[in-house]
Amino acid sequence: MSKIAIIGFGWLGKPLGEKLIQIGHSIVGSTRTNEKIEILELKKLKAYCFNSRLTNVIVPNELTENTDYCILNFPPGKVNSIQEYGEHLLNVAQQFSESTRFVFVSTTGVYPEHVKDANEDAFTWDENAHINHIAFAEQLLSKQLKKRLTIVRMAGLIGPNRHPAKFFAGRTDIANGNQPVNLIVQQDSIQIIINILEKNYWGEIVNACASQHPTRNEYYTESCRKFGFELPQFIEEGEGKIVNNEKSIRELGMRYEIL
Repeated sequence: MSKIAIIGFGWLGKPLGEKLIQIGHSIVGSTRTNEKIEILELKKLKAYCFNSRLTNVIVPNELTENTDYCILNFPPGKVNSIQEYGEHLLNVAQQFSESTRFVFVSTTGVYPEHVKDANEDAFTWDENAHINHIAFAEQLLSKQLKKRLTIVRMAGLIGPNRHPAKFFAGRTDIANGNQPVNLIVQQDSIQIIINILEKNYWGEIVNACASQHPTRNEYYTESCRKFGFELPQFIEEGEGKIVNNEKSIRELGMRYEIL
């Protein structure tokens, strides 16, 4: 049994914690609101309230002591500088033991739009870290944590109570209807993190994304039809990146759910 800290018991962190408990791990984690602590504890998730987006925040000892793994799973929110998000992440990470290993839940949004085949080597931090706060955060963590860190770049997260079809329902003249979608269901986003832990897969960067890439028009129109929403109307234009998931399939044994 390992002790795992999840920094961010949100839409992904909460069910991830529940699943890790089911398979025998000890889980602690954080939330930014006291109101959620009781709800989380009903799920046997020991939660502590602090805002990881604040500068020089102190992580409770209950999270950092004797912790085998830490999942850095909080989004940047509104940032005031390119460096801010990475500095918040690093401040949290540095409060853990030098033996703790980390998974940073990043995003495929780090890839520039002009990259058509968005594989893990499709761009360099040196080219992008000065203009992209996610790229800066990845680079900063990697420099400090080295082989104790694996970065998982998640595609757009969909699942229970979180489907972007609601946002598009009934709208008209939506741009970039021909742009491919890059999405991942909640179950698969949980599974890839578990696979990283179980396979001792460290010092890596890996994409997490479903294998299908229908156009925005195709996917969201069909999703609205499925949910009984008013159908959207897209403008047939645009192109974009397709996130390559081959590394995760080959090295982590991922089998992605069909969108």
